[in-house]
Parts: sequence; structure tokens; C-alpha cells
Amino acid sequence: MLAALREAVRDAWSLLMPVECAGCQRHDLSLCKECAECLIAAPTIHATPRGLRTYAAVRYEGRVRRVILAFKNQHRTDQARPLSQALLPALRRACEEAVGAGATEPLPKIVIVPTSKRAFRARGYHPVSLVLRAAGIRHARVLRVAKETSSQKLLGIQQRATNVDGAFVATRWLGASRVIIVDDVLTTGATIDEAARAVSAAGGTVIAAVTIGFTPRTGAARDIASGEGYGKEKGAQ
Repeated sequence: MLAALREAVRDAWSLLMPVECAGCQRHDLSLCKECAECLIAAPTIHATPRGLRTYAAVRYEGRVRRVILAFKNQHRTDQARPLSQALLPALRRACEEAVGAGATEPLPKIVIVPTSKRAFRARGYHPVSLVLRAAGIRHARVLRVAKETSSQKLLGIQQRATNVDGAFVATRWLGASRVIIVDDVLTTGATIDEAARAVSAAGGTVIAAVTIGFTPRTGAARDIASGEGYGKEKGAQ
């Protein structure tokens, strides 16, 4: 009975506010069953070029890629909740493995990779911040953009690293804080490494990173996690 009522309400709403699936453009559904199933998390572990252990929830391809791009570039903020449900298992696993079950020490700070003012004005929101809010997770506003960078889309691995070098800076001293960095998609890992550098420069220790998606790269060393932290214990600056 309840399911039938939900279906009737959804049908009525679709007449008033036409919508299409963010992943496959099917009409009258913001996210169809098939696309939702593609967002079921299967966390995998990777490593950035500087060896930061990174947990990714799903593969960034096909329907998943279209959902994330619609969320980021087409104002499909209705996808924040399903994306948050994808992110949570990866974030939970990162916390459990980095901190340890039953640990009594404080939980690590969640820090997001910042976005430029230009990107924020174009969207009107920070995608990762919105996803974390939908998941009920608070993040520390620690990093800001220190310089404008070029688009990373057409750049190679080394070019990406050079492009984002010095792009972020911490807004305050972090002392002995342990940090988990959260971003939307892991491609080469250059942006996450730069965020980790900025955290380390402010005294913090980055113990892991978490992303919603990762771009599959055949034979890439990034897909073999080093298991090492990135921070003061490694002498990072």
C-alpha cells in the first residue's frame, strides 16, 4: 500500500516537475534503479603519486560518471544523497583502518579539497561539501585556494602535478590534528597530494584520502596502495 502511494505521488510530481535520470536520461526518475545500483559502494584502495592511501567508493565510468558530472556541472543537487550513500562506506573503512577498531583517540578531521571562487560562483555550491552534508558529516574548513589553476582535463600526470603545485594553503595551524582528505574523483592523485601538502605544512598529519569515484587506469601504479601515511611522520613538508 505504501509503495503504491509513493509511486502515485512520484507520478503526479513528474507531471508538475518533469525530471530525467541523471545517469541515463530516463524520464520521470531523478535516478533510476539501474543507475542507483551502479552507485552501490565497493570500496577499493589506491595510492597517489606521493603514496597517500586513498579509498574510492566506485569506478568513475559509464552511469556513475554521468551522475557525478550532472551533479557537478548541471546543478543536479538532487544527486547529493545517493552520492553520499556511495561515499559513506569508503569513508567508514578509511576511518576504521586508519584509527583502528575500538580506538579511544579523537576521530580524524574531515577536510575537503577546496574549490575556486570562480567555480563556486558558477555552481552556487561546493559539490563535496554538499555530499558530506547529505551524509550528516561535518567537515573542517581548513584549506583555501591560493592560486588559480588551469583545467586538469587534458593534462598528463606530471603536468597535473605542476599545475596544482602551491594551489592550496591552510587557513590555520593544525597542530597535531590527524586528517582525512575527501574529494569527488581520484584521477592521477595530484590534487589530493597538493591538499595533503598544504595540511602537512600547517602541522597536520594526513592519514588517508577518500573519494566517491576513481578513474580506472590499466597497469597504473596508483592502483596499488602503498599503505603509508602522508604527513609529519614521513617528513613531508
